Amino acid sequence: MSKSGSQVIFFKDTSALRRGIMPLVVFVVLSLCIFTLSRIGLTLWSNSKEISGHFFEIFVQGIRSDFSIICTMYAPAFLILLLASILHLCKKPLLIALSLYLALVFTVQVVMELATPPFIIEYGVRPNHLFVDYLVYPKEVIATLIGGHLFALIFSLVAAVVCLVLAFLLSQKLFRLYKPLTSAKALLCLFIVALICAAGIRSTFGHRPLNPAMLSFSNDPLANDLPVNSSFKVFYALRHYGENDLNEGQLYAYDDDQHILQVARMVSARNEPEKIDPKCPLNQIINPSVHPLEKRNVVVILEESFGADFVKSLGGLPLTPKLEELAREGWFLRGMHAAGHRSVRGIEAVTASYPPSPLASQVKLDHETPMATLMQIYKNLGYRTSFIYGGESHFDNMRTYFLYNGAEEVIEQKDYENPSFVASWGVSDEDLFDKADERFSKWYEEGQPFCSVVFSSSFHDPFDIPQGKVDIGNIKTNEPLRFAAVKYADYALGKFFEKAKKRDYFNNTVFVVIADHESRVQSNGEFPADKFLIPALIIGPDIKPRNDDRIVSQIDVLPTLLSLTGVSGEFPLVGQDLTRDDVVERAAMDYNELFGFRMGNKFEVLMPERKAAFYKVTGDRFTLKQGKALKASPNDPAFAELGKALENLGLAIYKNRWNDASCIKGLSQ
Repeated sequence: MSKSGSQVIFFKDTSALRRGIMPLVVFVVLSLCIFTLSRIGLTLWSNSKEISGHFFEIFVQGIRSDFSIICTMYAPAFLILLLASILHLCKKPLLIALSLYLALVFTVQVVMELATPPFIIEYGVRPNHLFVDYLVYPKEVIATLIGGHLFALIFSLVAAVVCLVLAFLLSQKLFRLYKPLTSAKALLCLFIVALICAAGIRSTFGHRPLNPAMLSFSNDPLANDLPVNSSFKVFYALRHYGENDLNEGQLYAYDDDQHILQVARMVSARNEPEKIDPKCPLNQIINPSVHPLEKRNVVVILEESFGADFVKSLGGLPLTPKLEELAREGWFLRGMHAAGHRSVRGIEAVTASYPPSPLASQVKLDHETPMATLMQIYKNLGYRTSFIYGGESHFDNMRTYFLYNGAEEVIEQKDYENPSFVASWGVSDEDLFDKADERFSKWYEEGQPFCSVVFSSSFHDPFDIPQGKVDIGNIKTNEPLRFAAVKYADYALGKFFEKAKKRDYFNNTVFVVIADHESRVQSNGEFPADKFLIPALIIGPDIKPRNDDRIVSQIDVLPTLLSLTGVSGEFPLVGQDLTRDDVVERAAMDYNELFGFRMGNKFEVLMPERKAAFYKVTGDRFTLKQGKALKASPNDPAFAELGKALENLGLAIYKNRWNDASCIKGLSQ
């Protein structure tokens, strides 16, 4: 057959793809294929026991989420093409623009699926609100990718470019001899497509449109994420980004304020005021355990990602020898639990005694008036208050949070003259601590008591640290940079205390060294309870060295500091003073869309759109990672009521302003 004959047959075979809405349908089918292939790969890759017996559900619900995001992303192209057909405007420029749009949408979908495995490795779930949070800070993200993930970055960029070019060429080919529908057929088609897109986007007859929680089927966050493609997850996070309110699908169940307050009082040892102010129902009386002759300085050192995984005495690797040495000199809280797996959760818990909740962190939310925070309280007592950080304090809204809530000074990367080492996330921890020591010495010489939060950053991906400072010895790992970075953070901490002990301010300062969260929090079929154990150490005058094995939380740090520095009064704080003998052993934890509550050896997991799950904590509480951390337990209705109230507590505090600075009463030292 002649060449021209071959071309005629070729066009006859493909002519159907060049008519009406068929070019768009081709991309819809391609997107469905990409999502399905990715889901198959992730399902095979995941070793979650929760997947077994749920394959049909995963893929049926997967098609549901795929069709929903496809309708969302391709609807503009369908509507524009059909309207152009009705109005006889299907000209070449419009078709080129549509080709580019199709190529861009398809490329975004492909790139999001390619980004999913690395995100799962780091966070244990598909890209979600954390992914969106980091998009707001391109400088830090790009520096991190270049510094520690250059190959992945180059691969992703190449893949995106190749996908974009191929998708554009395909769409151009489909539109080359395009034949639009007649006006009548296009009008009918527009009506049908509009109905299909509207139904597909909502994907439910309920009063709320489809959301990730509706597709949950297990207690394993990764298993729940398998039906939901990553484009859907990120689009959902973008749509709700910055929202302060919650809909009922984001909570296990709503609770009334009175029950919330009752439970909050029940799960913390506290002294109540004789007369409770209805505007300040969370107020508790702090009766200090120490009465110093002069004002004690306060230094809180928040160590980035410094979890129990790297502390030998807590069942981890021997990568923090300096911390272990310091632990023998102070009050070592071996049962401390992080409130979440992000820095902002640790910041709000430690500095404001704020419990974890499904809300965005208080660090990132707007407030009409200041909160009763660490710095607000000590500022009112005449202290010099500061936040000292090695990076750019605008990240995660930290600068605004601290300045609005009592910090008189924020020291950040731009304030360091000739730092010895600058990494992707700021100056090295050695530079950070040198700056802190310089300021502490200056304020002490001026006779100015001070309260400061020092936040480290060297142990942060891409783990860029000064060379030649530390080595990890014979520890076998495929992540030498990560392990070296945590040992360097420990090294810098040790150097700081060596220097501080020689300063005049040391003997009149209470130091708290605490992690903001564990380095890498991932689930393997159940709530990763062992990944919330973190080291916490208090060093200072009148503090005798001891190991404290009680189960406690970051929210207990602020009330304890007040007690140890002789501060008394009424304070709207959820946590408890750990110097008391009647401390309630409990911890609340936020993990993605899950809420965990531990009391003694009982553990409850709450999740949207599903029933609560109950467990017993088994094995040594400090070596949970060595064996089975959680064991399924029968339902416990009374315990479930506690968890429900505590999950609602953060939301109730924010809406009712129960932690307002105006609730601080009778403050004295």
